[in-house]
Amino acid sequence: MMRRLVIFAVAVLVGVGSIAFADDLLPPSWRGDEGSTLQEWTFSTPVLTPPPDVVRNPYGDPLLRLDSCYWIDRMDQGTHKGIWTLSGEIDVYIPNVERDWPEKHIWIQLTWKPGTLQDPYLPDEPIVGVNPFKTMTASRTDTALANGWVHSVFAIDIWPNPIAEWVAVKGDILVDQLVIDTVCIPEPMTVTLLGLGGLALLGNRRRR
Repeated sequence: MMRRLVIFAVAVLVGVGSIAFADDLLPPSWRGDEGSTLQEWTFSTPVLTPPPDVVRNPYGDPLLRLDSCYWIDRMDQGTHKGIWTLSGEIDVYIPNVERDWPEKHIWIQLTWKPGTLQDPYLPDEPIVGVNPFKTMTASRTDTALANGWVHSVFAIDIWPNPIAEWVAVKGDILVDQLVIDTVCIPEPMTVTLLGLGGLALLGNRRRR
């Protein structure tokens, strides 16, 4: 399905101490900017293709599919109602700005804990991939939560901007929440032209 899925392992920065469970713990600074999207899943039902619990995407409907996963219906000391035990993967399709802009930022928040599958082919931590792109940089930051849960942020930059991307999550892990923000970055000249266009419209309104 994916022509090229690149999986990366990165240095992990672990937060100090135990933090109470929190939704959307570290949103990106550019959320709500022009060209940005937001989609969030808390997995409160065993549906394998759940709609987002929160979505702000003016460019289309994001799609999520769980493959070969087992759903747990419980409240686990502060987690959400539903937890997925990954034995396959989570695939997410996110539509974006349909413009030939040079760069895109992807900000993935994952609430997880090590699983119990004991699969020698899967690590007990998240593996995240993005497709498509020509060039990519990525980093990961972990924050310890209560009861062994971890909040991880994957900050990914890809070049150039695709009109949509696939995000994949796998590993021997339990998943409680997934939040994905994206933003398309125009060229500096495009930003200048957009600003001038806005000023021109404002001037016309004032003259009227």
